[in-house]
Amino acid sequence: MESDPMIQFIYLGNLLTEKGPLVLLDACRILQGRNVPFHCHLVGAASAEISIQDVECIVKEYGLSGKVSIHGPRYGEEKENLLQQADAMVFPTFYHNECFPLVLLEGMKHSLALISTPEGAIPDIIEENITGFLVKKQDSESLAGAMQKLAEEPTLAKKMGATGRERYVRLFSKERFIECISDILRKA
Repeated sequence: MESDPMIQFIYLGNLLTEKGPLVLLDACRILQGRNVPFHCHLVGAASAEISIQDVECIVKEYGLSGKVSIHGPRYGEEKENLLQQADAMVFPTFYHNECFPLVLLEGMKHSLALISTPEGAIPDIIEENITGFLVKKQDSESLAGAMQKLAEEPTLAKKMGATGRERYVRLFSKERFIECISDILRKA
């Protein structure tokens, strides 16, 4: 990722239409048109619906070549490095079976501000205006607005990320999971 002060967004997920990568690319096009400084990193495997080449064509069509990096699938240390260098995670899912996307917990673990939708249990993960933003599903304007707010207020992104990290440790960490399971078993 780049080392300049512009905000670094990351999408982490397979390239499935309902996970929102095309909505994200459209939001990036809107941000580009508003001259908002940003860089967006798409990390995920191609699918039968969307290939890496499809994404490359859209990036070229929208004039986003200097604003969007397509990394394909990344695992282990490569994925960790990308997450550590990001400021905010964007996951604009409208997948009807979205339940409790662990990718958002990964973002919280890495102190990232979160932007997603109110699909499934996502509102139980993201505290609106505290750890991130919930935007309308399939609405690139709404998504671009939330992204622009973080780009224009980097201290807000850092504050949301830090608060999200605290929430992750308090509610979602492996240690907390073990505590909860142990408590359940003791009471059984």
